[in-house]
Amino acid sequence: MKYVLKILKIIYLFLDDLIFYLKIRKYKNSKKIIYTITPPPSLRNIGDHAQVLAIKKWFEDNFKEYLVLEFDKNEIYKYINSIKKIVNKDDLIFLHSGGNLGDRGLWSENARRLVIKNFPKNKIISLPQTIFFSDTKKGREELEITKSIYNSHSNLTIIARDEYSYKLARKYFPKCKTLVCPDFVLYLAPSNVDANFFERRENILLCFRNDSESVINEDIKNTIKEYIKKINENYYEYDTTLDRDISRKNREHELELVLSLFRRHKLVITDRLHGVIFSVITKTPCIAMKTVDHKLTESVKWFADLNYIAYTEDHKQLPELIDRMLKIKNFNSVDWRALYFDDLKTKILSSE
Repeated sequence: MKYVLKILKIIYLFLDDLIFYLKIRKYKNSKKIIYTITPPPSLRNIGDHAQVLAIKKWFEDNFKEYLVLEFDKNEIYKYINSIKKIVNKDDLIFLHSGGNLGDRGLWSENARRLVIKNFPKNKIISLPQTIFFSDTKKGREELEITKSIYNSHSNLTIIARDEYSYKLARKYFPKCKTLVCPDFVLYLAPSNVDANFFERRENILLCFRNDSESVINEDIKNTIKEYIKKINENYYEYDTTLDRDISRKNREHELELVLSLFRRHKLVITDRLHGVIFSVITKTPCIAMKTVDHKLTESVKWFADLNYIAYTEDHKQLPELIDRMLKIKNFNSVDWRALYFDDLKTKILSSE
């Protein structure tokens, strides 16, 4: 019986792969971008899907001559051989951005390695990533695997999401082209915010991680809540990981719901990078708090010129910061596209 089930599974996988190939083979002769390792619907963090929307908008604005085909992480693992059949040597391959270039995000890192190994002759661009390999036996072993695969590719560009990750990229991947750029969700800024809307905002939004990257325990959260009550404010708890799948067709709607939520609040306190970025593009005062690595610590440096974004590693500083941030009336702006994204295509495609 086990042998029969094994044969049936092989047949099913063969037919599944064949059906997938028949769907995509019409794109074989197109000039295209393969945009891959994007989040599947079951990855419910709206920050990941917001990056997809921003990156696709950037493609639309800067690569008009290319057809963009998206393949998520699951599709890469299942259909890599079919995808190889439609890719030409001049097609560009872009790997999704995020905070998973390291041993803590091996689902993504292994997919990235798989693509890099399977397309040795294509230009591959790994979009802005936070790079972090832990100083453990496992972390060091995974780093060596990544270094070997990345440095063996003849035309791989690594874009770091912060300056510290950029230093690591230059150290780890000397054979690769390395660049630095902030998180792509900033490409969606500015979000439309009516000047009168600031006066109608209410309550404080607490947007904290509920995973291994958080260093904010329940005692700290309760201390924050007690202070908010003490100053006669109300709070609402939220996380950027939703309680439902996020399909491709619903990404934009789900993101707008989140941005609307941020716009309605007078202050955000968060240890989520995209909690900070959603605050940036909705011009919502925000206090960012440290996580276990440099993902947020380094990324908030992009916002040093924004008077409504603050950062602290000590929750005891929160009362003073909350009071100060609630008094902000004028919000300064940064043209993120002009500063970091308008010339990114040129940097990527240049031979230097």
